[in-house]
Amino acid sequence: MALNFDKYAIASIDSITGFDLATKECIFILDEIKDATLEGAAETVWSTGKEGRRLSAMKRNKTCSISANNGFIVGGLLAQTIGDDNPTEDFTNATIRMPAFERIEVGSGGTVQTAFPATGTAGNEIAFIYKANKDGSQGEKFPQAATASATAFAYDPADKEITLPTGKFDEGDVVIVFYDYLTRGRKYSNKSDAYAADVYLVVDVLVKDICDGTVQHSKLVMPKVTIDDNFSFSFGNDMAVQAFRAEANSSICSKNSEYFYWVFPQAE
Repeated sequence: MALNFDKYAIASIDSITGFDLATKECIFILDEIKDATLEGAAETVWSTGKEGRRLSAMKRNKTCSISANNGFIVGGLLAQTIGDDNPTEDFTNATIRMPAFERIEVGSGGTVQTAFPATGTAGNEIAFIYKANKDGSQGEKFPQAATASATAFAYDPADKEITLPTGKFDEGDVVIVFYDYLTRGRKYSNKSDAYAADVYLVVDVLVKDICDGTVQHSKLVMPKVTIDDNFSFSFGNDMAVQAFRAEANSSICSKNSEYFYWVFPQAE
């Protein structure tokens, strides 16, 4: 059975996939599409006559864009949006710098331990610790020194141990600590002089023949789109979604000037 090519229902968008323009390497896959919009527009310039009567129309500045909201954050799209085409990765060795913020309750013995070994200038890995006020805010500040005293603390990164200032902390008090440590993972950098890239886009659209119920995966292909540099993540009670928008280009390197083509395959 074949799809009725004049009448079909769009059931859903299964995925939006971005590829490198030159190599066709897959860059990102959005596969939890909450909603999406395909838009086209053009400017109409009118030739007018007596009393402003419209005599003829000329069309120009035709545009086409696609936008969507994905149910979770996709790293590949994040990298493209902020212009980081080569994120820093190290999943073997701890080489990526990561900030830490800890509230550590004081026990007996006059020492506490950080969760990770702080990194930085030797002898100044942490710089300062704070005695927490009753409301949890940072209170009295103490600098790092080679040895602990009444006015300073000492830190040994080898065993992650902070020796507290003498006579300043009692059991049950809370120490507030800020420091950096090295971890494994991936780092995305939003540099001021880097911008979103152009990609080859394929949209998987599930369509249904309204007469016989045949369901097929059609493909909307946009050979060249420019990803929008504008982005916004809302953090609150609901999970953050990733908004995506791209503007179609007419490539001068292509034999045609299509913004997109949409293929509806015949059912096998």
